[in-house]
Amino acid sequence: MNIAIYARVSSEKQAKEGTIESQIEALREYAKANNLTITHECIDDGVTGTTLTRPGLDYLRDLIAEGLIQGVLILSPDRLSRTQTHQILLMDEFKNQNIQVIFTNQQFEDNAEGNLMLQIQAAVSEYERAKILDRTRRGRKYAVKNGQMLGSMSPYGYRFIPKGEGKHARWEIEPRETEIVRLIFDLYVNQRMKGTQIARHLESEGIQTRSGTTKWWCSVVYRILKSEAYIGNAYMYKNSYIEPLKSPKYKKYRKVKNSAQKPRPREDWISIPVTSSIDQHLWHVAQALLKQNAHSARRNNNKNEYLLRGLVVCGLCGCMVPGYVSNKSTFYSCGAKRNKNIHSKPHDELIQVHRQTFDAKIWQGLIELLHDPENLKEQLEKRLDRRNSSILPTTNTDTKTDKDLERLNVQEKRILDAYREGIIDLEELKSQKEKIAARRITLEAKKKAAPSLVESAGKTEITMDMLGDVSARFQRAMAKADFTTREKLANLLVNSVTLYTDKAVVKGNIPIMRGDVLNPSNVASSFFCSQAESTHAPPPLTQTVSTDQALQRIHRLHYALSLLYQRK
Repeated sequence: MNIAIYARVSSEKQAKEGTIESQIEALREYAKANNLTITHECIDDGVTGTTLTRPGLDYLRDLIAEGLIQGVLILSPDRLSRTQTHQILLMDEFKNQNIQVIFTNQQFEDNAEGNLMLQIQAAVSEYERAKILDRTRRGRKYAVKNGQMLGSMSPYGYRFIPKGEGKHARWEIEPRETEIVRLIFDLYVNQRMKGTQIARHLESEGIQTRSGTTKWWCSVVYRILKSEAYIGNAYMYKNSYIEPLKSPKYKKYRKVKNSAQKPRPREDWISIPVTSSIDQHLWHVAQALLKQNAHSARRNNNKNEYLLRGLVVCGLCGCMVPGYVSNKSTFYSCGAKRNKNIHSKPHDELIQVHRQTFDAKIWQGLIELLHDPENLKEQLEKRLDRRNSSILPTTNTDTKTDKDLERLNVQEKRILDAYREGIIDLEELKSQKEKIAARRITLEAKKKAAPSLVESAGKTEITMDMLGDVSARFQRAMAKADFTTREKLANLLVNSVTLYTDKAVVKGNIPIMRGDVLNPSNVASSFFCSQAESTHAPPPLTQTVSTDQALQRIHRLHYALSLLYQRK
């Protein structure tokens, strides 16, 4: 039998230690001993099992959909998923495709008892993970409150001392680095040198950074100047980690879901005293200068007017493309070519466009896009007909919802049986029942709303008043707009501009609203604009949405009409 093996480890630490290799070796030995032919290996190295968005898992599901394998070999159920609902979903998907799932550490019969044991083990695994995370969180916070330093990265001027001999992990002064920190404060406060000048001074003196190079960045200098650790106050829990709200790399697989930082309120910070290395008066003078210089910085003078400020992204490395001045000309330019050691994908291509010409082109494209409601209506009607045929609820949808409700009833009964047998405790029982109740409410609401969605979609009619009114309001605002108003409108209509060597992809929105068009909107659509065709109007827009979103927008069509077209 031709099979694929699937192996996964969750953390970067496990990936670096090579524990994934031990899984793969165990699976290969099992396959050899049982006369199984491995044709594909699907690996997720350092990817959490709480999400279905995994490159190795997607590869495995694609192989199954194409009919290239007859079975899947996995070490244990928790390697497939750490979430019970995801595990049930995947097992049902494999079963529907007649795929045999083999776990090396335990076999589950393909009957009611086997399915029950598999789901119980999944529930216990999910519960165990939640308890481990909670204990780790509480234990870490307790240690910090008792003076324990988290992480091995200490500020410049200190060295990290691991815990041992009855002492907590701590920071101790590093004499050589401390002298450099004092020099930086002296240059900034007494010599009135800027951060860039200080960095150049340190480079000219051949002073090495902690990494051993002589390259200093002004951001490092300012980080040193702002740190309270140098006056004896180190803080832990300053930031919480969250999922990025908006990222140009959102389509790529991300091993760490919560990769963005959100500042915590200062009262939530936990202070740990350390040995001070800078006089408090000197530090406070430096803070006053930092505040004063922030108001007088050139970036706040608006000397150059960038219409797409903060919206342009490099299509090759994913970094933001800032404004750049060269020979008194202004550009949008990616810094990856100029700075080879930036933290992004390096490339030698010059991603750069003249600011004034590019801004004018984008602005003209927006005007022309909103100028022809007749064309928009024709495209919208075609797009709507295609979507109606694919997303409207049918009797099959009702049947699937009924089956999902029946499955929830069975799942609830199994959890109650597990509680009676002592497999799970009362806390876990309550948690699982709450999840089931929430899921049941969602399914019942979906079943109840399906007839009205079909009826409302069938009665939808696109009128010129709906499109013409939107176009007219935007055109009136654009006609006599100064730069400030243009910038507001650009931020309203454009979400991002991805810049390539020969074209730019502009993604934005045209909100349908009443009143002032400068009100914000969260609805998104997209259109494309090529640098080589500056005299041509942008073609129609498009958008990819989920079925649930499409159903909701069909139900409220007058809010979403202008989102259904795309440039071809």
